[in-house]
Amino acid sequence: MRKILFVISLVLGCLLLPELSIAQNPGNPIANRGFYRTMNMYGGYVHTAGLGIYYRRGWRQTGFTNRIMNFELLTLNHPKQFKVALTQRSTQNGYFLNKINSVIMLRGSFGFQKTWFDKEVKRGVRVSTFFLFGPSIALAKPVFMNVNFTDAGLSTEKYADIVNLSNVQILEKAPYLIGVSETVPYPGAHVKVALNFEYSPDDEFIRALETGATFDVFPKKIPIMANTYNDQFYITLYVAFHFGRRYL
Repeated sequence: MRKILFVISLVLGCLLLPELSIAQNPGNPIANRGFYRTMNMYGGYVHTAGLGIYYRRGWRQTGFTNRIMNFELLTLNHPKQFKVALTQRSTQNGYFLNKINSVIMLRGSFGFQKTWFDKEVKRGVRVSTFFLFGPSIALAKPVFMNVNFTDAGLSTEKYADIVNLSNVQILEKAPYLIGVSETVPYPGAHVKVALNFEYSPDDEFIRALETGATFDVFPKKIPIMANTYNDQFYITLYVAFHFGRRYL
């Protein structure tokens, strides 16, 4: 996955960097050029441990810097997780072997955006960097399975309690909402750095591609998998697309 994201990032850079010659066509200016004070951005991304969505709010500080507030919701998968087929007919296509908790993460961060290359024409690209930091919280929800005990019949059990038992047959994964009340929070912190390519021909509206990395740290290991190593430090790479609008 990391190699794929690296290749995607490299291709994006090769496609967009030639547009940085912002003076090549002075007769084709950007539409709605103005002194915008705030901006709202919405986006989604794929990262090396799952998927995510986010919202950003920005406030202009100078002509080339903005203060940023960022909120994210994302999934966090274990690098060694893999899906196995069920042993009998089911509407499901399998389950993740030894995955005892499903984890989603919330991030709230603050920081700044620095513009390095501005755009002056419609085909120009604004290149900027983001530096963000703040709290993270991972929510680990136990996985439940519908099973058949050889000596006790059908039952719905927490996967962590039966993962190493030999007298049980897993029929299918139980509905996701089972076990929500047993979700365990793991507070932590994170730092994010990103390279952003904004290419909208209208300065009021935002369309951008972004690639970057995030480092999350937690005081305790997050128990995603049984019978394997779980970590408390996570470095993830990502590629994102976002859109939004600026306001005077």
